[in-house]
Amino acid sequence: MTTKDTASTPELGFEEIVDRLVPAEPCISPDGRFVACTVGMLGKKGEHPERAIWLSRDGAPARRFSGGESHDSGLAWSPDSTRLAFLSNRADPKKKRLYLLPVDGGEAQRLGEIEGNLSDIRWSPDGKAIALLQADPETKEEEKRKEDKDDPVVIEEELKNVRIWLVDIESGKARCLTFGQRSVLDYCWTPDGARIVFVSTSLNTINARFLATTLWHIPASGGLATSIADFQPAPGSPVVREVDAEQVIALIASGHRDDPSSSVWTVPLVGGKPVNRLPGLEGVVQELVADPAGLDHVILRVIEGTHGRLYRLSVADGELSPLTPDGLPESGTVHSGPSVAADGRALAFIWTKSDAPEELYRTGPDGKAVALTDFGKPFADRLTSGETVTWTSTDGVEIEGVLLRPRDYEPGKRYPLLVQVHGGPSWQWEDRVNLNWHDWGQMLTSRGYAVLMPNPRGSTGRGSDFEKLLQDDVGGGESRDLVTGAQAMVERGIADPDRLAIGGWSWGGYLTAWTITQTTIFKAAVMGAGLANLISDHGAGDIPEANMAYYPGHPYTDWDIYADRSPLKFVTNVVTPTLILHGENDERVSPTQGLEYYRALQVLGVPVRFVRYPREGHGIQERHHQLDLLRRVVAWLDQHLA
Repeated sequence: MTTKDTASTPELGFEEIVDRLVPAEPCISPDGRFVACTVGMLGKKGEHPERAIWLSRDGAPARRFSGGESHDSGLAWSPDSTRLAFLSNRADPKKKRLYLLPVDGGEAQRLGEIEGNLSDIRWSPDGKAIALLQADPETKEEEKRKEDKDDPVVIEEELKNVRIWLVDIESGKARCLTFGQRSVLDYCWTPDGARIVFVSTSLNTINARFLATTLWHIPASGGLATSIADFQPAPGSPVVREVDAEQVIALIASGHRDDPSSSVWTVPLVGGKPVNRLPGLEGVVQELVADPAGLDHVILRVIEGTHGRLYRLSVADGELSPLTPDGLPESGTVHSGPSVAADGRALAFIWTKSDAPEELYRTGPDGKAVALTDFGKPFADRLTSGETVTWTSTDGVEIEGVLLRPRDYEPGKRYPLLVQVHGGPSWQWEDRVNLNWHDWGQMLTSRGYAVLMPNPRGSTGRGSDFEKLLQDDVGGGESRDLVTGAQAMVERGIADPDRLAIGGWSWGGYLTAWTITQTTIFKAAVMGAGLANLISDHGAGDIPEANMAYYPGHPYTDWDIYADRSPLKFVTNVVTPTLILHGENDERVSPTQGLEYYRALQVLGVPVRFVRYPREGHGIQERHHQLDLLRRVVAWLDQHLA
């Protein structure tokens, strides 16, 4: 590698990381002429986050299309490509409303009176109506009780269900389509517009998504819903396809513990047993859309190892055909999308790689990928390219991850190394840019660090067999995969064995807290929103049923299994200085988890600092908090790895 001039590529500033603009929600018009996306920071400067609509016309660079300081989202083109529907809080920061924006110019016009917690816009096939989801609003009595501070909360008994509403385009009148103790998670229209297929739970909680959920269909004109099939956990992204003159529903689902990797499953619209159309897939399906050009095909985004790729799938026979456009390097990843034009060939998506921030792309007339944005321009030639590396864990399992070398890497010189552990645990690092409050890779490589981002057993992207290696062995093989990864970087002459650190967020925070009870090779640790006590976390977090994918049962029947993999049980082994970071209002992992670990290390005399961020949940959203977090991570590592 060549040495770069550090004077021309200074350390990445915390402000430029936090304030950079990131495109999302790629959305191509049916005629293929227009590509829209939303653009904004990943955090918020004020009370509310802001995102604007950007638009590309006929392949030209995208330009800002909506104004103001609102949060615009949920883009959906009309079937005739003349109007863009979206949701916005421009009239009231606390309420979303439905708007239509003509593509030939003019102001966005509000459609109907529906407002509140809205999401998931879907045009009817004939363009005469829009379906969307709305959470039941508070009653006037409930609002009055809140004003009077007479507002006790009965846990899980006063939840607001999410329902499907239909809004008439001409009149703006809205009518509710689903009723009763049923909360809708996802839905789609049938191609003829006669029915709507939806997934629902009986309780509107995150936890209910990991229990039994039901797939239904209901007449768009109104009436009784008919059940199709049950799933556990909840499936998503349903689309109706046609195979041998029979309508079938294709969706993203899994077989729970028996077949945990998300794949494409199908079930007849009239009901039947769901079938995995991609058994043995050595990857994970993360997005699915209907193929407008073929009623028996769908288009997918599949993560294979550390790369996201696009495919066309025949629902009838399970045949996969590569669809990733030409013009993109083999490295990198399709980060979100695709959105597909009516011809099935023109695509829009977000693409990134380790040294290239996210950009909006579309396929041009020649089928090659063309960038429509250049938000990464300020970072040109300042980021480190990633390398997919592999190593063998203690039991012979091959593990892979992404390695970022220091920006001015010199072969033969050893560097401080951070092992950054991803959350999930059902998630994965990809060859994508790591440049925000949650992903510290580029921030650290610009300061002379190497960063290893492992995908230990249980990670997605390598199929069900690899994910199942985590079952009933939480923390065990995973932790050894991390340690052997750090050791492999030492053996390859990249990492300094006396300057190793470990850190991560959520499950990455748990594995950080656990791993430093099992080894003393790490000289610094950053535990972000991590778990210290698996038993108390099971009861205090909002997704205890998610644990059933990894444990044989609940802690009430399998107490010792949870206790034996809790960092607190072995905390007397810890000598690693630990920085603990947590959102004060985190419902996923209670901040008391960080407090328990802090108290233990404090008593044991281990250097420790615990920082809680007011108003923050499981993710850190406020700009000042994001800046503080990044500064603290760098300062902690600098202090203990000097």
